[in-house]
Amino acid sequence: MNLYRLEKFKGSIFVCGFMASGKSTVGKEIAKKLKWDFRDLDTEIEQREGKKIRDIFNEEGEKYFREKEREYLMELSKEFRGILSLGGGALQDQYVVDQLKMNGLLLFIDAPLDEIVERVYRSNNRPILFDKAGKIKSKETLFKELKALYSARIKFYKQAQVSIKTPLFTSVDEMTEAAIEKISRYV
Repeated sequence: MNLYRLEKFKGSIFVCGFMASGKSTVGKEIAKKLKWDFRDLDTEIEQREGKKIRDIFNEEGEKYFREKEREYLMELSKEFRGILSLGGGALQDQYVVDQLKMNGLLLFIDAPLDEIVERVYRSNNRPILFDKAGKIKSKETLFKELKALYSARIKFYKQAQVSIKTPLFTSVDEMTEAAIEKISRYV
């Protein structure tokens, strides 16, 4: 693999995709292999806000969360060089997509919706998993809600310069190698 072009690349790699698609997992591995810094936008938000994302959603609401997510993302996109894993809803509008592409490269981790629903259903830290009373939603309800969200966001994910379809790979390592190869050909 020829990494010369990546060594000359001055931007960041922004890993995007729907929730539970594997952005953080793949992003960390890419950073490790390239010996670049790694940050996770959700972790950044939790650290700066001093609380878990689920608590931010419950206490402040989604609108507040999205405002902070955008603010911190715009700041990081200008001052951070490395691999930045985004939240599933971080690509909120065309302005955000354009800014990220001006400051680096978007990598879309494209996982099937059925797989995403299973991962979200097995987790306990995703706000969408719970109804207003704090109870876990049925899988059918969760699927419908995730499908609607995915449909609204896909137009932004598809603008990524590089994409990786997760079902084509048998391991994270294999996916990481393919992502690095594609990125190095693009930059």
